[in-house]
Amino acid sequence: MTALAATLHDPAGRMLPLLKRHAAALAAYAAAAVAATPETHPAVVGLLRASGANLLRGGPDIGRGRRNAVAAASRVADDDVLCVDFDRWLFWAETHPDELMAVPKRLAGRKPLPWYVAVGRSRRAWETHPAAQRACEAPTNRALSLAAGRTLDATAGCCWLAPEGVRLVLAASTEASNATDLEWPAIVLRHDPRRLGFVRVEGLAFETAAFHPREVAAAGGLAAWVAVTYDRPQVWAARLRLAADSAAALARVLAADAPRRHSAGRRRSERVGSAGRAERHVG
Repeated sequence: MTALAATLHDPAGRMLPLLKRHAAALAAYAAAAVAATPETHPAVVGLLRASGANLLRGGPDIGRGRRNAVAAASRVADDDVLCVDFDRWLFWAETHPDELMAVPKRLAGRKPLPWYVAVGRSRRAWETHPAAQRACEAPTNRALSLAAGRTLDATAGCCWLAPEGVRLVLAASTEASNATDLEWPAIVLRHDPRRLGFVRVEGLAFETAAFHPREVAAAGGLAAWVAVTYDRPQVWAARLRLAADSAAALARVLAADAPRRHSAGRRRSERVGSAGRAERHVG
């Protein structure tokens, strides 16, 4: 039975209305571990606890929060884990609940069983995101896709981990930030490329506006609010930094394996060379 691991930051309690509607869905998971920042609104924390979630102390480092949540969830249920930003989970439960609940079964039936699955966005879901997000996430995904040899979207804040994937990630992950978006699939990729999976979903459309209805209305609509909120140099700078950090994490993980691959290749060459010399001597 799938466990849920999530990170949460909600000082204003903006998620409370959707949480009240969908808190009961947490019972569908073997365990729910949520790394919530100390600033998160007490009403949100209280409702999560009342709904059976294990609340962990989170912080500004999302990568650490993700690892802690996955570790806590997997300790309760030694099975697969759905790791997702909690606002993403809530929006998904609100807009495509059947799809959300079907994802673990959909992935667990694949052969060979993937250890890590990047849960990405359909074309429609991708296009709902602000330009600043798409423009910076596209090259991030491109870097991973080049390494994997196929198109992937790993920047939607959601992934699925089989027990083997959980163990690999918890043993090797060091990134403090969202750069785990590329670090985690890279860890699996270097061990066995066949175990890196991908699925597109509708429910990971742009979620942030759903938690700011008053601001959207005050701005004169969604497009105007997005422009005011996202089309700022500070936002672009932060997202470009994350893109660079994510690509660097990917390169670091894959480079760590290079000496071993080189050594293995050299040994294979030596064996072939020795066999060739032996054959020539016999002849």
